[in-house]
Amino acid sequence: MSVAVKMIFGAKRLVRRVWVFAIAAITAAAVLFGKMTNESGEWPAELFIVGTPWLAALIVRSYQRAVAKTRESLSGRLDLEIGLLLLAAAEVAVQMTGGLESAYRPLTYVVIAFLVSFAVNWASFALVFAAIAISGAVYFGTEGQTGWAPFGINVGFLVAFALLNWFYTRVEIARVRENSRRERDREKEKIKEETRLFRLVAAPSRDGTTDEDRMQQSSVDEVHHHLYHYLDLLRGTLELHTAVLLFLDDDGKALSIAELVTDFEGTAEGPFRAGEGAVAAVAKRGQVINLQNLKPGYTGLCYYASPSPVRAFLGVPIVERDRVLGALCVDRLEDRPFTELEEGLLQRATVQVMRALENERVFVQLERSKREQTILHRASQALGAALDESAVVEAALTSVAQVVDHDFAALTYYDGDASQHMVRRAVGAQASRYQDLTFRDNTSLAAMAVKNRHYLPYRGEFDPKQQVVFTKRANLTGMQSLLILPLVVREDAIGTLVLAAERTHAFAASVRATLQVIANQLAVALANAESVHRLEQMATTDGLTGCLNKRAFFDEMRRKIRSADRFNRRVSLVVTDLDHFKSVNDTYGHATGDVVLKELGELLRRMKRETDVVARFGGEEFCILCEETDTDGAIQLAERIREAMAGTVFQTEHGELTVTCSLGVATYPDDAPNDQVLFEEADKALYAAKHQGRDRVCKANEAQAA
Repeated sequence: MSVAVKMIFGAKRLVRRVWVFAIAAITAAAVLFGKMTNESGEWPAELFIVGTPWLAALIVRSYQRAVAKTRESLSGRLDLEIGLLLLAAAEVAVQMTGGLESAYRPLTYVVIAFLVSFAVNWASFALVFAAIAISGAVYFGTEGQTGWAPFGINVGFLVAFALLNWFYTRVEIARVRENSRRERDREKEKIKEETRLFRLVAAPSRDGTTDEDRMQQSSVDEVHHHLYHYLDLLRGTLELHTAVLLFLDDDGKALSIAELVTDFEGTAEGPFRAGEGAVAAVAKRGQVINLQNLKPGYTGLCYYASPSPVRAFLGVPIVERDRVLGALCVDRLEDRPFTELEEGLLQRATVQVMRALENERVFVQLERSKREQTILHRASQALGAALDESAVVEAALTSVAQVVDHDFAALTYYDGDASQHMVRRAVGAQASRYQDLTFRDNTSLAAMAVKNRHYLPYRGEFDPKQQVVFTKRANLTGMQSLLILPLVVREDAIGTLVLAAERTHAFAASVRATLQVIANQLAVALANAESVHRLEQMATTDGLTGCLNKRAFFDEMRRKIRSADRFNRRVSLVVTDLDHFKSVNDTYGHATGDVVLKELGELLRRMKRETDVVARFGGEEFCILCEETDTDGAIQLAERIREAMAGTVFQTEHGELTVTCSLGVATYPDDAPNDQVLFEEADKALYAAKHQGRDRVCKANEAQAA
């Protein structure tokens, strides 16, 4: 029954996939049949029979195409099916009106042009080949033609229409996208320019400045709101024609309109040269200019695109700390000069303008400080909570990304004893190239930052031809901005934090100060993580051999047995003890005994697998816990250890020394139900090996038998 159901559903899927192609084939057959059997020009009945399902197929597939247009694989199949339906219909129309030489043959070109403009690429090319194949079949098969020239011309037009429309559509789409991108960039640049124009942030320097777009937009909008309110109030109070506020750029060579209130449509957009006209005189010289009895068509007012109709003009400079920033200008259409009272009113208005700008500057600075403090607070919390190196580095890189956008970041460590640097972590562009890169003390910027304990380069600019970050062979490429911050702990530089960006002026002075604070916290956090790591080692490892101690080993054994119990696996324990070790200490001294213990610990670590655990239980007794290992596997390991230890020769002042060891093996759950019993069974097997003559391996069931 299940097989029959599968066959039915399979048949349904097959029908669903091929029914449109079947209709297209029937339509093409109707073309051939209609042409051969209907020479009188009347429409054959077969076309009406096929036309109904053809129309239904076109409607259904067009709807599915509209719904699935975001899924390229599905829409490509639908494009092909819809295209075949339309091509078949066009060929029917051409055939019913005279065949290849019909006056309606261009209908096929129009259809193919339409299809390649909207179909996905692979479907477009498939439809072009399908159109050529259908035309060829009809021309040579149905019409019985033998001349290649007309068919070749037809194919040429098909290909030409397809390529031209495909190329035009793609170019137009690319043009629209590029225009949209440029419009967004212009809008962002306009916001930044107005932010600098109002001095909401410091004037751009060589190392540039970056501010949050949201804060810039909010500040600019707020300033425009206040300025428009002041100018509109002046215009109504003084019965003005136009009131305009203009600011000089940073170089003092151009004037830009900050805000303008007028009903006149002939104003200019700017910017304007700052050396000509009455407005320029106010802004450049810092003098009040009061003009009256102006002749109609006066051209000295730059904010008008054509000769102005005004008869009176008054311009007052905008001054901040003895520096002229711009001009506030007003004018009238009637020949009524501005009085001293109106002049004083306009000067007081400039004070209000500067007060509004200063208030917004303070707000921006407070917002920036608040944001920086929030980032630093979060960074301090994250770095303080991180107890291992990986967590510390991750927290620092996350905090840095919140402060400034960058394309590459790296953390280097410095080993003062070996005079060597190492890239411990690299993220971003080309990160894999620099991961774990080592380099000696050299003239690179990273090494110099450690040596001088000062950030580099001084201006934040990077030239790969002149500057080396790590080594000449592995230098950064494609970056325009660079900042290397030393990681200093108690006057000692332990490494660097390296940041790079593809854009210029990425690391401004204000940003650098915040990053330096994070770098200082990172250095302390790394030092703390190293201290924690050493404490953990001291608490969990044996000081002489570097193996786990007894307490840490039992914790690890309980964890592995719980895991084995959960997944129904085996864990084997190997316990070893040096034979006659007391006589070694008595004969050769405890120093030689320590050498033997170290060698045994090193031998066990060499021979174990990565998942195995080695511990020293005290004295000359060691343990190996083997995960996912049965008794036979543990015995093989124990035999290799026994043979390796017996074959090791120690050179002492009393001559050569060889030491053997005995080993006991037990397996969970075969020999013991829990960790405590497992250790007891392995220990019994060890003492059974010693009682049987030493230098041998004994397993738990043998110990029980003994």
